[in-house]
Order: sequence, then C-alpha cells, then structure tokens
Amino acid sequence: MMLHEERKACYEARDAYFACVLVAPGRRQTKVLRRAYEKHCPPSWVTHFDAKRAEDGKLAALLDTRGGGEKNTAATSGTTKQK
Repeated sequence: MMLHEERKACYEARDAYFACVLVAPGRRQTKVLRRAYEKHCPPSWVTHFDAKRAEDGKLAALLDTRGGGEKNTAATSGTTKQK
C-alpha cells in the first residue's frame, strides 16, 4: 500500500509529464519527466493513467467534431459539469 507522500509524488510526476506532453512532445525534458513518472508510480497506475488520458483525448476530439463547446474542457481536465 502506498503512503500519502508516495501518492503525492506519483500525482505530481504524472501531472508534470502530461503537462510537458501538451507543450513539448518528444523533447528531451518530456522523456526525463516520463522516467520520473514511471519511477514514482506503480506500473498498474501508469497503465491506468495513460489509458485514461487516451480515452479523455478521444472524448475531447469527439466533442470537438460535434460542436461540444465548453463541454470539451471537462473531458480534457477530467472533471464533469454538474447540472
């Protein structure tokens, strides 16, 4: 079981990596952040986070093609809009 500090380090490494992917995919810094992400997170979490990000991207693209407007920000941020 992961401790609070370990989870926090994992989330911070994940967030830094995904932010870098958005602004500088394929750059050296992105590769360094990917290694840190994989170091601080359990392999099953890395697989889960990567799959979730891919699905969120597909949903955002679908919403864009359907004129989703502000809904697509919820798809990319991982939050949902309440009614």
